[in-house]
Amino acid sequence: MTTDFDDAISGIQEHTLNVLKEFIDPSQEVALLDFPNHQNAGDSLIWQGTRRYLKRLGVKVGYVADSSRYDPSLLRRKVCVGPVLIQGGGNLGDRWTHMQRFRERVIEDFPDRTIIQLPQSIDFGPGHALNRAQNIFSGHPDLTLLIRDRVGVERTKELFPTATVKFCPDLAFGNGSILQSGIRKPQSPRQDLVLLLRQDNEAKSHGFPIPEKASYLRAEWGLRGKAGLLWKVSHVPGAISKRIPGVAPLLYPAVAAAYEYQANLNVRTAREILLSGRVVVTDRLHATVLASLLQIPVVAMDNETGKVGAIYRDYLHKMPNVSFAGSSDEALALVERMCCP
Repeated sequence: MTTDFDDAISGIQEHTLNVLKEFIDPSQEVALLDFPNHQNAGDSLIWQGTRRYLKRLGVKVGYVADSSRYDPSLLRRKVCVGPVLIQGGGNLGDRWTHMQRFRERVIEDFPDRTIIQLPQSIDFGPGHALNRAQNIFSGHPDLTLLIRDRVGVERTKELFPTATVKFCPDLAFGNGSILQSGIRKPQSPRQDLVLLLRQDNEAKSHGFPIPEKASYLRAEWGLRGKAGLLWKVSHVPGAISKRIPGVAPLLYPAVAAAYEYQANLNVRTAREILLSGRVVVTDRLHATVLASLLQIPVVAMDNETGKVGAIYRDYLHKMPNVSFAGSSDEALALVERMCCP
């Protein structure tokens, strides 16, 4: 690893650990909720980084669940008094309604517990969803909202003045040294470019122009072939647990183990995609983060919510292999200098 890379990672991780220490007592068990039970490798990268940060702090995680298998009574049995942590990401707001409603349910279910929302980006517009969130959040006596960009911190303080709000970098950076360990980039990547551009409601319609004579792979998050089959098989314990609630406590160890397997499968597949190119072009935040951890040159563009640019300005710019482009033309110029002179 380069000195610049080491310095960037250690600085981000040190800042993050100091923030987490403020709110999480290592002597207490915690519950960790909202496992990302989908094929978005970015959310899996956050989950893995979260687990590694908690391990470094000596925090024991006594209960984990996704939104479909969440059981408040089982949580209380496994974690009698400790705080409830909610997975970080980019879904605090009214764009991803299912995830927001789950967050609100947890806050309402545990008025007697410390609730810590791990680092998120905030994305609320005016309307019913915001009003509902304000009512629910303000009704909790011990709610902390960690926000992963500084502009978002100020916005969150305005919208939720009764909550404790603090800046904390994205937890995916907790993977840094572990992702690097033992990994070697192929000497001759199969493609000049990997283009990983959003196809969902956060897409910004970049229309990136391919440099002449450049070879490229267009990709998105997701599992196919053998990886897709393994994903389905790993969901068997969770499917049984959901359909037969009475056996959920017995199957809990298998479900928790399956979560870790699924997260690893997502990240491993994403890593293989990114390593197939000499340069990555993306508007996904965690494709940028993962490429940066693998020391692949990456050109990042903003998504519809502006979270990529916000986090780049705050700390992602410290990663020596990350460049940010404000337009498709600027991205093309950067790519041409990197791999297609």
